[in-house]
Amino acid sequence: MNIHLVSGILYSRSINENDIRACVTARREKDVVSLWGKIADWVLGTKSEAAKVALFRLSHADTLAQQLSSFSELRQYVAPARQDSLTWQISDSDSPVFRIGDFDIPCHAATENTMANLPPFDLDDRCRLLCSMHYDGQNVVSEYHHFAAETLLLPESDGNADPVLAAQERFVSLTPSLLRSLKLIGLDQNDVQGNFARDIHQTVERMVSQMTGDKDTAVRAARNAENLSIFASNIMREVNAPDTSISRSDAAQTHGREPVLIDSPLDAIRAIRLSALNSHEYLSPSAAALELLTNLLKAGQLREANFAYAAFAERYPRNARYVAGIVPAKVLNHYWMGHLDYLGSQRVPTWQAQNPKWADNGVEALLGGTLDTWAEQALAEIRMTAARLPALSV
Repeated sequence: MNIHLVSGILYSRSINENDIRACVTARREKDVVSLWGKIADWVLGTKSEAAKVALFRLSHADTLAQQLSSFSELRQYVAPARQDSLTWQISDSDSPVFRIGDFDIPCHAATENTMANLPPFDLDDRCRLLCSMHYDGQNVVSEYHHFAAETLLLPESDGNADPVLAAQERFVSLTPSLLRSLKLIGLDQNDVQGNFARDIHQTVERMVSQMTGDKDTAVRAARNAENLSIFASNIMREVNAPDTSISRSDAAQTHGREPVLIDSPLDAIRAIRLSALNSHEYLSPSAAALELLTNLLKAGQLREANFAYAAFAERYPRNARYVAGIVPAKVLNHYWMGHLDYLGSQRVPTWQAQNPKWADNGVEALLGGTLDTWAEQALAEIRMTAARLPALSV
C-alpha cells in the first residue's frame, strides 16, 4: 500500500510501503528526515518531508491528543482521491487504531487529561478527522444513516423523518466509542442556532466532494456530519446536566461507591454508557457492563444484574457471550465470598470440585433470567459443604 501525496500538474509523488515501515520504526525524528532526504524530490514544494515527519510523530506520540494532531496533519498531505488509505478505526469490540494502508498504529487510551491537552483544532481539522472515522469498518460520514438505522431495526424510507433521526441519535447515545470519538474532535459544540453544525456540513461536503467527485455522496455525508454534531451536542448536554431525570441509575456514576439500581432497559444501557464515558480509561461497552454488574453483585442485587445483562445482550449481541462467560466468576468473588463465613475460602474449592460445571450452569441461569435463583441455591450448597482444612504437621 502506497500513500499518494498532494501533487502538482507536472509531477506525482508517493510514499511506498518500505518508506512507511522505515518511518514507523525510526527512533528519532531527524532519522526520518535524513532517511527520506536521500529520496530525491522531483519538484520543489512537494509535501513528502512534512508527511514523513507527521507519520513519525503519529507512530511515536505519547498521548492520544498528539496522535490526533499528527494524524490530521498527515491527512492534509495525502491526495484527496487516496484519503481512504488513512483511517481512524473505532469499535466497541476492538481497540481503536489509526490505519495507514495495511499498517495499524494503536491509539493511546483516552485519559482524563486528553481533552485538556488536545490542540486547538480548526474546522478543517475536525472535519478531516471525522471523514477518516470508521466504526466497525464502516465509514461514519458516508454510511452512518445506513448502519445506525439498520442496527436499530427502523425503516429508512425518509432520511429526514423524525423516527429515523431519533433512532440515529439513540445509536450515538448507546455507542460509547463513537460518542467519545466525536467528543474528542470537538463535534459536540453545536449551538442553539445550529451554526456550528451547519459549518461542519459545508466543510464535510467540500472535502468529500474532493475525495469522491460524487455530488450525491458529498451531500449525504454532509447531512450525516451535521446530524452527528447535533446528536453529540444534545447527548453531552444531557450527560453534563446537573439534574437528570433518569430514575435512580445516576448511582452508576459512583463506580461502586453506592448500590446501583436499574429500573428499565434504557436505565441499564445508560448506566453502561455513563460508566464508559466517565471512566479515566478507554472502557469498551463490555468492560463498562462488567463494571456495572460487579457493582450490582457487590450490592446483592442479583435480579437487577440479570436485568442489566439482558438489556446489554439485546444492544450488544456480539459481546453478550463474552460478558456472560465472566459473570459466574463475578458472582463467586463479589457475592458468594461476601456472604460466607471465615471458612468460605476452603468450602468453595470443595464445592467446585463436586460441581465441575458450575460456571456453565451460571451462564445458563443468566441467559434464562434466573441468575438469582441459581446463585442463592449454590450459596446454600456451599454453606453446607465441608471445609477442606489444611493438614496439621506432626
